[in-house]
Amino acid sequence: MSITYKKLLKRTGYTLLVLLTLSAAAGYVGMRKFNNSLFKETPNYLVYTSQPKPISFEWANDSVGDYFETKVAIRVPLKIKGIPHNFYFQFDTGAPTTIIYGNTLRSLKLIKKDFSTISKDENLYLDSLNITLGGNEIHASMLELLEGYGDSFDINDTIKAVNLGTLGADFLDKKITLIDFKNQFIRSYDERPKWMNSLGDFNTFEFKGRRIMLPARINDQELELFYDSGSSTFGLITSKNRYDNYTDENQEEIRYNANKFGDPIPICHRSTTRMMEIGNSNLNLKRISYVDMYAKYQRFITPFTRIGGWLGNRPFDQNTLILDTQREEFIIIESQIRE
Repeated sequence: MSITYKKLLKRTGYTLLVLLTLSAAAGYVGMRKFNNSLFKETPNYLVYTSQPKPISFEWANDSVGDYFETKVAIRVPLKIKGIPHNFYFQFDTGAPTTIIYGNTLRSLKLIKKDFSTISKDENLYLDSLNITLGGNEIHASMLELLEGYGDSFDINDTIKAVNLGTLGADFLDKKITLIDFKNQFIRSYDERPKWMNSLGDFNTFEFKGRRIMLPARINDQELELFYDSGSSTFGLITSKNRYDNYTDENQEEIRYNANKFGDPIPICHRSTTRMMEIGNSNLNLKRISYVDMYAKYQRFITPFTRIGGWLGNRPFDQNTLILDTQREEFIIIESQIRE
């Protein structure tokens, strides 16, 4: 099972468990504390410079149980200056911070010694890193290290692509970021380019705590959806109650378990033609999912949390999403054929 599924299902399942525990223990007060914690503002120490050119990405596919899933992750290939090996970041807007895996860094240090670290706010950071990210030359500093995660790698294997870590939402902070899902590239701007003025009105969203909360309307109900590109293959992960309302019970239901530390986390999906009004667009959600582990409790939890669901990449796959975190505005446009 891919890192995407393990991380997503653990995060979704454990979040629901926290919600359940808090609602049972302290009701509204507990849920308010949870929301405040989730959207808490934390310092962004990441600094990077890049060329004004697109950053290409690749779709990763994987088998989950008896099912072959496409587009389970957005992988951004990268090369590190002076090292012949192939690496990649997983692009994950659900993570507020870009992360370098500690185990992977230890293998890197066997090849190249000059990776210095800095301690700040009880965390370790990689002081400096020169990389080619999706074809774009980037100099980055203050990348947080996550000790005990990631894989070591054979220093003689220069073919296999190694997961260096996660490219998080801090990469979008104070930037205008264009994600073209159809043509598979990301582009970052320091200010909104003039050509975007012809696109029409942008819509507001919230970026508190570097969580991308997009307003949407489904079944005539206003919702706030947490856009998590790490939930790549999904359309919308939501409560069991909404799942039942948004899908056709005669449609085949797909179920499989994610195995995390020996414990199965069951997740259920159905294909759907349910439309979502979001920004200036109407998008087909294509797939609705829920985590079955806490299904019978979810309808009691939902009124206390602002998250109407986790929104993945599937609804956007023929479109371009532009996120302006400076003004907290976004727009969705149809992707053009790239020459």
